Order: sequence, then C-alpha cells, then structure tokens
Amino acid sequence: MRVKGINYGLSLYSSYILPLFDLEEVSGGFIFRKKHGAYRGLMCRFDKRNLETNCKIPRHWPEEVVYKTLGLDKHYLYQKLAAEVDGRGFVDTITLMYSPPDKTLVAYTIYLSQNTNYHTNTVRWVRELLETGVIKARSYQVSWFMENKNLIRESTSLGDPLEEAARLLTLRGVGFKGSQAYLLYAHGLTEYAPLDRHYRALVSEYLNLPPPDKKFCLRAFFNCGRCPLSGECVYSRLRSRLGYFNGVLQSIVYIAGSLKKAGGRGIVEVLVGGFEDLSDLLLDKASLYLSRRLST
Repeated sequence: MRVKGINYGLSLYSSYILPLFDLEEVSGGFIFRKKHGAYRGLMCRFDKRNLETNCKIPRHWPEEVVYKTLGLDKHYLYQKLAAEVDGRGFVDTITLMYSPPDKTLVAYTIYLSQNTNYHTNTVRWVRELLETGVIKARSYQVSWFMENKNLIRESTSLGDPLEEAARLLTLRGVGFKGSQAYLLYAHGLTEYAPLDRHYRALVSEYLNLPPPDKKFCLRAFFNCGRCPLSGECVYSRLRSRLGYFNGVLQSIVYIAGSLKKAGGRGIVEVLVGGFEDLSDLLLDKASLYLSRRLST
C-alpha cells in the first residue's frame, strides 16, 4: 500500500499508539513497525521529503484496522479544517492514528504519561512493560500505575467507550484530561479532546469557563446533553462549538506547542527532525480556526 500526503512523523509524534511501534531511521525518513499489541507486523517506510509512505500490510489485518492504525479514516477531517483556514499549510498532512483493539495499552500509556516527558519516559516505560512485564523505573507514575493496572484493564473491557472512560475517571491518577484522551486516542472519537497545557492555553484566550463537575460527568457518561451544566463548562462548550473538530484541533495544537521544545535525539529526532520550524505555522492555523468557531 502506498500512502501520499500524510506526515507520519508528526502524526506518530502525537499518538498514544507510538510505544507499540519500533522506529528505524533511514535515509530521508524512517521505518515504523507494529511490534506490540493487536495485529502486529505492519511495516511502513515514510519519506519525509515527499510525504510518501510505502506499507506492507499483513494478510490477516482487516481493512478497518489498517485504516484506523494509519489514520486513513480521519485524514479528511484535517483536510477540511485546513480548507477553512486558508488552504494548505501542513495542517492537512497530519492525521489521527488510533487503535481500538489496543485500547487497554493506550490507557496504560495515557496513565503513564502524566507529568513526565512522553517521548523520553512514557514510551520507554510502556515498551519495557510489554517486553518484560515490569517497569524498573522508580517514580510515582510507575508506582500508581502498578497499583491500578488491573483496574485499568477491567475499565477498558466494558465494551462501550463512554462507559469505559467514565470508569477510568474513577481511578486514582485519572482526571478529565486522561479520560478524554482515552476517547480520542483509543477510540478515535474526535468530538472529545484532552485539555493539555498547550490546548488549554490557546482555548483560554477565547473561553473563560470552569472545568466540568466530575459527579455530573460520571452520571451522564460524558453525554453533555444529559448534564445539568451543559454548555457551562469548558469541555461542554468546546464539544458544542467544535464538534468533530475538537480532537483534531487538540492534536494540532499539541504538535505545535511541543515542537518548540522538541530538540534532542532519539525518538523525537527520528520523528520530527526537520519539521521543528512548523510550530508557529501550525499554531497560527489552529488559532485562526478556534477564533472563528468560538468568537461567533
């Protein structure tokens, strides 16, 4: 399979399925292989220069899994958003890579990403867990995770994404950001979006609303239409104003904000080396879109 026009460096950089892949830097780009989780064996070579990707798809992979893992079913949303903010500008080359069959591993990754460097620590911890069954690092994130690992697995086995996210929200160490990240990056539900520090900073320029009330979110299973505070918290307002572009915008803003500090070697250099100067451009496009949607 040949894929054109998707920047898998930026898309993998922002995805919570990144730890499931091995990366190998090659001339002009990198190779990414699905090594862990469900449906292993996918291998793709991404060329940074022309944004072309050649993939070898294992025969046992269902077409639906291929499209979600490679973000082919969400790319059109980024293209539509780009069209609303004066056309091309690398916004339309990003996509959302997600994997419902790996939802428990995505939940593990989200849990271990709190208050630490995702690309340096979290990715390493998750890979170590999947390869050896343990994480040797001594940190409160790892300690809390090991205490809650079984509960996380149980929470993600309920069958309904909203019910799973609500159950995760009851666990120590999981807040609104984590539960929304789970809906977006495990299930591809783009109307939901975590308010990470980059997205929160941009949104605060247009909205001055309180965070949601946990008891109401749990009672309504994140269905804002059933909540007595509907429209009165920042999460509800973003969902109603941005719709399916909420998570799309969040991923763009995360990439734009974190690229400013993306210098270094290893995974970050392999994925986004050469793309660092896109930060301001992506943020400008995101700001323009948000101002149009929230200022009316």
